[in-house]
Amino acid sequence: MAKVTLQVVSKIYPGTNGRDVTAVNDVSLEINDREFVVLAGPAGCGKSTTLRMIAGLEKPSRGDIFIGERRVNDVPPKDREIAMLFQNDALYPHMSV
Repeated sequence: MAKVTLQVVSKIYPGTNGRDVTAVNDVSLEINDREFVVLAGPAGCGKSTTLRMIAGLEKPSRGDIFIGERRVNDVPPKDREIAMLFQNDALYPHMSV
């Protein structure tokens, strides 16, 4: 796997009454090749949003995401050559492990 780098990445959603909601605020992170990383924290702290931005399912509001040396902010998920595994069984509820 290539190195994954987040440089001052934020995700801001439009809120009600003109008050935006900041889900991820200025995260900078470098995950080296073959390194194992866990994002832990309370519900609503931005873990899933951060993973969704890395996977390409969400676009960052600001900042840059790199996979290897390639900036991937505007690269579609299918062209990033990475995968995201969801923790819930919504896709295959009839199956077990």
